[in-house]
Amino acid sequence: MKRTMFAAAGLGLVGALAALPAVSDAPKPPPAEPVYIARKPVCEDMKLSIYFPAYETMLSSYSVRTLNAATNGLEGCAVTDIDVSVVSEEAHTDGELAQLSEARAAAVIQALSDRGVFAPRIETNFSEVNAKAASAGVPVEPMARRVDVSLDVKPVYGL
Repeated sequence: MKRTMFAAAGLGLVGALAALPAVSDAPKPPPAEPVYIARKPVCEDMKLSIYFPAYETMLSSYSVRTLNAATNGLEGCAVTDIDVSVVSEEAHTDGELAQLSEARAAAVIQALSDRGVFAPRIETNFSEVNAKAASAGVPVEPMARRVDVSLDVKPVYGL
């Protein structure tokens, strides 16, 4: 009688184990669709300087890399103001200086707009560094072939 009970109990236990799903140590397969992880954009005001070769208005490869790195960090942000300040010392006449400075400012603003950076307000200032001031004892600003850009940035909410 005892053997019959143990045999019946053993068969019941084997049947219960057979009904359980198989357990494996293998990890689950990755999801078939990519998972979107939302990140909060870091929107901080940005200042950068774009340097130009002497007497040129075309952006150098280093300047393009600087602009690419700066604009990549603006994803999820809105630019409210762009302040462009051109510093130049190399033109020999005021007309040449104005033309060179305007062309450099336009090149930087165009490069920003090509990368999707727009603002409702864009302000441009021109600063001449006088080379004759060096002989008068006033230090000349080094690397005075640049465009200083200041971007006022805020986070974009909504969409």
